[in-house]
Amino acid sequence: MKAETQVLGISVDHIWAHKAYAKSLGDLPFPLLADWDKSVSRQYGVLMEGRGVAQRSLFLIDYLGHVRWRNPHYDWRSQEQYGELTEAMLGLPMIPRPKPATPHPDPAKK
Repeated sequence: MKAETQVLGISVDHIWAHKAYAKSLGDLPFPLLADWDKSVSRQYGVLMEGRGVAQRSLFLIDYLGHVRWRNPHYDWRSQEQYGELTEAMLGLPMIPRPKPATPHPDPAKK
C-alpha cells in the first residue's frame, strides 16, 4: 500500500445525533468524533458561524500533522471529487519505517 490511512469523521452535532446518523446509514466504517465546541471546524475554516454548522469537508493530514489536501465543499456523490481524493491520498508521504538493526560482529569472537 502506498500510504497508510486512518479515516475519521468529525461533527459539531451531539454524540446522540452521531449514533442516530450512523444507524440511519447502516453504521459507519469509521469513528465519528464530536466537535461540540466547534473549535476544530473553526480552526479548519469550515464552520458556518451564523448557522452553527460545519460545511461537509475532507482533509488529508499526513503523519506529521500537516494538511496535504483539502476540499472544504466535498460532495460525496461526485465521482470527480472522489477521484481527486484518491489521487491526493496516493500522493501522501509514506510513514518512515525504522531500519532493522544490523548485528555487528563481536571482535572478541575470532
